[in-house]
Amino acid sequence: MKTTVLFRNKSGRRGTSRRFFTLMELVAATGIMLSVAGIIGFASHTFYKSVASAQKVTTRLKKLVNVDQLMDGCFRNMIPFNWVYEDEYDDTYQVFMGEEDFIHFTTLRRSYDQDTGCLFFVRVYLEDNGDLIAEYSKFPRLPWMEDVEEMPYESEVITSDVDSISFLYAGVDLDGETVVWREYWSREDYDFIPHAVQLTIKWKDGSEECWLRRTAASGSNSAYGGLQTIDE
Repeated sequence: MKTTVLFRNKSGRRGTSRRFFTLMELVAATGIMLSVAGIIGFASHTFYKSVASAQKVTTRLKKLVNVDQLMDGCFRNMIPFNWVYEDEYDDTYQVFMGEEDFIHFTTLRRSYDQDTGCLFFVRVYLEDNGDLIAEYSKFPRLPWMEDVEEMPYESEVITSDVDSISFLYAGVDLDGETVVWREYWSREDYDFIPHAVQLTIKWKDGSEECWLRRTAASGSNSAYGGLQTIDE
């Protein structure tokens, strides 16, 4: 680079003088510009990395919150509901079915003016694509019968990217002194619903989360810590 300097000579006339930057000045200027560019690049990389990390945490938190809402809104309000067949036997069945990766139960919900009732018939299961699905119906949906088209239901994707789910069901054993955890809970074995339900979700990224909720039917069998817990 070169600069132009204005001056006056001995005769008083204006003249010009050209001076070039030295090599050291060019090296110093280049070093400063490279340093500034490096600082800007590092700051930009850190910023975008922080944004990506925050988005990842926000997405995972949203998934966990959705499952929390399902557990608090439905599982915590789970109640026993009997269905009576009007035939010569008048058999009564508990509207509940609990398997290792599927659950069907009755829960309480908020009722509004001119509503059809305060019950929800809920079933939760995992789709093959990794979506955890919850289905809700205001009309009785019996787990041992095929779906009836006249009984509509609402379907909701609770969370996605799920590798597997597993339920555990807690109930007081026949001796009345032991809490037993089972992988299955059917109407043939029990005439009451579980006192607590545990849901474990394993995500496709290898992480795992667990939720445990007591049901609304557990109050009559509470022992305030006086029971022994065993696995079966």
